[in-house]
Amino acid sequence: MSPIPYALKVANPEQLPSALKGSITRLEGNFNFKPHVGVLANGEIVMFVAHGHAEEKITSHNAVQSERALSSHVVMYRSSDDGKTWSVGRHIRELLSGHEPSVSIFGNTLFVKVQSHGGGWYPDPYAERDHVYAVLARSENGGETFDRFIIDAEFTGAKKDDVIDCAREIIQLKDGRLYMAIGVGNTHRAAISADDGKTWEMQDVEIPGCHYLETNRAFFSESVPFRSPSGRLMMLSRVDYSFATFDAPLAFDPSYGKMTESDNLDGEVLFESKDEGMSWEPVRAVGFPSLMYPSIQLLDESRMLFTFTVREVPPKGTGSIHPKVGVQAVVVEEKADGTMDFDLSKDVIVIDDCTPDAMRNAGCFGNTITTRDGYFFTPFSYPVIDPEILEIANNKGYMDEATYDHYASMQTTYAGRYKDYVREDSELMEFHLRRNFSALFLYAQCANKGGSPPPPCGGNYRKRNRAADVFLPRLFQSEAERYSRQNGDGDGQLCGRGNAG
Repeated sequence: MSPIPYALKVANPEQLPSALKGSITRLEGNFNFKPHVGVLANGEIVMFVAHGHAEEKITSHNAVQSERALSSHVVMYRSSDDGKTWSVGRHIRELLSGHEPSVSIFGNTLFVKVQSHGGGWYPDPYAERDHVYAVLARSENGGETFDRFIIDAEFTGAKKDDVIDCAREIIQLKDGRLYMAIGVGNTHRAAISADDGKTWEMQDVEIPGCHYLETNRAFFSESVPFRSPSGRLMMLSRVDYSFATFDAPLAFDPSYGKMTESDNLDGEVLFESKDEGMSWEPVRAVGFPSLMYPSIQLLDESRMLFTFTVREVPPKGTGSIHPKVGVQAVVVEEKADGTMDFDLSKDVIVIDDCTPDAMRNAGCFGNTITTRDGYFFTPFSYPVIDPEILEIANNKGYMDEATYDHYASMQTTYAGRYKDYVREDSELMEFHLRRNFSALFLYAQCANKGGSPPPPCGGNYRKRNRAADVFLPRLFQSEAERYSRQNGDGDGQLCGRGNAG
């Protein structure tokens, strides 16, 4: 499908115009979500997406919790014209059990990292281990073929119930070695390669003054390491504010201390390493609860483009000026004193807010890259909501227990209900029911893909199933826009084009 004009809104514009010109292309294919992109040495863009649906045939001893299990595997797309058109998707057999792919590219070497759920609440039927682990696929020919490295309990030393959760992306150290941060339960480790990712060795990493209480998690979970414009080694880390503690007060803490039992209200914390990844120290909180899946693109000697997903409408008073689910971006400046100005109070570029306000838990996810013709590119996904489901959500029909239970019974992949204690807090109860109802719809779409469907809901089931044909990744490309930096230096330039995800 050819690109069409697409205007990006700017929330509270001061230095940017009220809208940025762009284009968007709808990528064909159903049940594709959480895209991640990279640029090969020849300028070709590769995009990897999670492709999810239920499996009737259980192929692994791990998937014994239900008659149907959610399978998530990786599909690859290519574009040779800077994201304007795309190839037909290709399943990557080496990533048959893979969730949330992320891309790292160094020269002619392409890496794709995924998580695989060999245990937990929705074990993948194709998982090769009986615990949560990661797989790193490596290619030297642009993704035509891959080798695999499995990051499992044997490699990391993880205990049976330890979650293995790697950083989103690999980073290159100053001496040329590759560095991949790995959370192993509550501990922090790093896999380091001196041969371009052919082999890896583990090292212990320290993050003093930061702790997770009562949960099996580390600060490397879904982290994104990056070099600042001045060359400092930094990391944005997804943090659960309900369980994370810091010995010293965290600057810019959003101060949302409610125990929510929901990862939708996680946030980001900025860390710095002064010893090339052997230890990390927290610098500040970034943004507000529900801000996650960050991406950093360097613009010039002092500025970065910070792209992120708003996964849940942020709680009131926590700092969002465009409280919508979707993908947003701001320009961040690294100042002469080393501070990083993550100012989300103005000039917020709204890449995507397609998810209806009454629904939550959208995929979004995408990172930003710069194409060879100087445009920004960010892939994103969002759910296409069945009209009947949307009406229930708009009217808060999920607050009726019988209605909620009826839809919950339609699939078994995501059977979670709100906690009993939540009933005592009407605000939290509504939050959980809305979130779970949204998740039920999204997972049910995946579950209804093949085989015999779950029990129908009235005579409208088949219509709803077709209308809901699921996550549709979209792409946008934004024309270069000039704006005043208002710092006494005259005009600066936000140049590029873009796609969001």
